[in-house]
Amino acid sequence: MKNLILLFLMILSTNCFALVDYTEHGQDQKSLSKTSTLNLSSKNSDSRSLSWKSDLSFDTNYEVSEIDSDKIGFLNINAHVQTPVNIFVDISYWNANNNHGNQNGNTKAILGFNWLRFGSPNDEAKFDIFGGGRFASNSELASSKTDKIFGFETTKRFGSFGLGIGFDLTLVGLPKKETEMSTGNIQRISVSSGWMVSNDIQFELEIENFKIQNSSDSRENHLLNSVSFSSLSPKLNLSIAPAVNLELGARYRTNKAKSSQDLKLAKLYELHGIYSNSLFTGLNISL
Repeated sequence: MKNLILLFLMILSTNCFALVDYTEHGQDQKSLSKTSTLNLSSKNSDSRSLSWKSDLSFDTNYEVSEIDSDKIGFLNINAHVQTPVNIFVDISYWNANNNHGNQNGNTKAILGFNWLRFGSPNDEAKFDIFGGGRFASNSELASSKTDKIFGFETTKRFGSFGLGIGFDLTLVGLPKKETEMSTGNIQRISVSSGWMVSNDIQFELEIENFKIQNSSDSRENHLLNSVSFSSLSPKLNLSIAPAVNLELGARYRTNKAKSSQDLKLAKLYELHGIYSNSLFTGLNISL
């Protein structure tokens, strides 16, 4: 009887030790989930970039430029919403501050579709198409015309590096103000790249080329000849909290628009580098 009791205790203790699992599966899954959140995109520099994105993100930055010895500060506010059905929405707005006080800018809304997406998180490739519009404003600095926007963008990730190419066409409407210059349609081509140094540091570089067609409008104040120019935008993203990034950057004109003085009457402040170089800083909040 005594031997049976000892045998029972040995079997029970063996089963208890077998329930202990010393592997680190939980830690591996956590690290994998962190590396799968990088979503590369080339958008218009207003609302999308080669940065960390989630289903809902907000960007706000303050950009300072000097035009004719008049310093103008632009407060840009952008929101990006990615839905589970491969549809995303971008909404942006800017407000300007100069010697005449605060002035409202133009609001832009974009509806996009994730047309293609394939590959693992470390080498993901995707192709998006989008369309939307930029709406008129009555303020002095903003444009009084309503424009339609169509375009596409494609991105490819190579581990910690990313590359994006985008194109969009703006069908420019007629300005409501007689003093505002009318122009033709506007084409934009962008090439952007990003390097994720760590989870807290990321470098980005974007090159943009704009071409503004001449206007066939019969009004006196219209663009006679087509204009093209380019800009270069380096940017640094620093993580200051789990869902908050600090953004530091600048925009440089690599190819100055020949008619930049006349184009001031067209109120095209959203075209980066059209009037002057600029510096900006801001925050990105992801939810």
